[in-house]
Amino acid sequence: MGSKWSGGIILGLLAGLIVILTIDPGGSYPHLAEGPGITIDESFNVQQGILLVEVFRQYGLFMFDPTNAKDIYGDPGKIPYLPDHPPLGRWVLGITHHLWWNLFPPNDPGSIDVTAAARVGSAVMFTLTVFLVGATAGTWFGPAAGWIAALALLLMPRLFAHAHLASLESSVNLFVTLAVLCTAHSWSNYLRSDPEMSPLKWSWKSGLIPGLYLGLAMLTKIQGFLIILCIIGWALWYGRKRSILPLLSWGIVANLVFFLGWPWLWLDPLGNLSKFLGSATDRVHLNVWYLGQVFQDTEVPWHYPWVIFLATVPVGLHLLGGIGLIQFLKERGSDTRLSLVLICLLFPLLLFSTSTAVYDGSRLFLMIYPLWAIFIGWGGQLVWQWMRVRFSFQRAAIVTAVFLSLQAIGIISTHPTQLSYYNLLAGGTANARHLGFEATYWQDSLTRSFWEDCAEKIPAGATIHVMPVLHQFQLDDLKKQIPVIRKQQWTLKPWSPDETETNSEYLIVYSRYADIPAEFRDNSREAVVTIDVGGLGILKGTRIAALYLVNSR
Repeated sequence: MGSKWSGGIILGLLAGLIVILTIDPGGSYPHLAEGPGITIDESFNVQQGILLVEVFRQYGLFMFDPTNAKDIYGDPGKIPYLPDHPPLGRWVLGITHHLWWNLFPPNDPGSIDVTAAARVGSAVMFTLTVFLVGATAGTWFGPAAGWIAALALLLMPRLFAHAHLASLESSVNLFVTLAVLCTAHSWSNYLRSDPEMSPLKWSWKSGLIPGLYLGLAMLTKIQGFLIILCIIGWALWYGRKRSILPLLSWGIVANLVFFLGWPWLWLDPLGNLSKFLGSATDRVHLNVWYLGQVFQDTEVPWHYPWVIFLATVPVGLHLLGGIGLIQFLKERGSDTRLSLVLICLLFPLLLFSTSTAVYDGSRLFLMIYPLWAIFIGWGGQLVWQWMRVRFSFQRAAIVTAVFLSLQAIGIISTHPTQLSYYNLLAGGTANARHLGFEATYWQDSLTRSFWEDCAEKIPAGATIHVMPVLHQFQLDDLKKQIPVIRKQQWTLKPWSPDETETNSEYLIVYSRYADIPAEFRDNSREAVVTIDVGGLGILKGTRIAALYLVNSR
């Protein structure tokens, strides 16, 4: 067992350490290396996590009791509770925020919520995901698969970047992967057995643990619900009537966990559940920049998720995953475990190929990346076995190490803004922009070093315009979370071309093409400070943020 799990354990711990050491967004922890800049909606998740922890400390399980509702529904001066997402991911962020703050107080905190402290929660979830994927692949296929599958997660730039953010995606990745792999592993023994030849006893008890894990996945975000139909269809296809009783207990346990784990539902189970499900579809529409055009999120071409997935994983990892997939197809799906993994991988891509809203690159279907790593590990195991037959262990190990090291170029060349990464299929990040792909989404390109460079160019007390501004609290959050902004006493304002002031002003633009005017998509405009990403050696990167000196009208 140790050899099969060693890759997951070692690389999982390494993943967590690397992420935490590169987690600082703007100076809250100046002794750590910089990570992605403060993203637009991190503050919502952190504040909600802190709110949950504090109200629970005061009221315990009665935190949502109507008599205590004023403390969580928005008493004047208090943060209102937002039931737009289930609470598990926010609990993780809130708990780790408190623990990290107490162990390592931040530098010059501007408020009671410090995004950098909560980001540690996502790092922990990423650590556990790397361990889970590595241990599973190692158990299913062999030690080499475990090492390669775990390493694949570390080398996926988009996944690695999200592990730095105080958002819900890392929790979704962990618990969806846990539910899929646990169910595939435990139920495959029953599905492989021949019902005519002394079948294994597949009883209602078989659904209890998988149901628990599904319930936890449902408690993270609406994406956790997407695997429900996949598991039901998979179990009925392979198990026929024998699967009905386990599926019933599995569904009952999952819904109990979901209900008991979200006390807000207790107040009005049907009404609040309806509100939650309605909020998942009834949202403000976002703009999407794709193939050089601006689309509304429900009108994006059907191939968007497929293209983004293909273009945001290093090509070498896709190659290994393709080898694993081809071998699976050659065996005609005889491995029922991989069948479920593949179904749960494909279904989100198919769903987001419809008129379902999809935006911000891979974020909404990011949970398929750990599942793809299982195929990458399987493909890596097959290649390793092939090389071991033909080469010495030393030569095979050197070739493998060199090949996998090359896959790390994307992580290195885009640090700390790996959300901007595109692979060689798109010609790298710089060429992807020429092809019409979005190079930055969430303001993560406004990194600590960017603000430090701006401090050398902008005098204290200056007014700085920012573009784009996508919600009313965005600039206030920047001021709270970036110490240099407070130190310099800058005033941040949304940019408007209709400004009537006559003084020279400073304009900061992060290059989310979907929401900035066409004239700012031209990188030829002279800038005082720029952040470029994707450059390596003599290759020039693409601009993802810039400080301009402009004359207001």
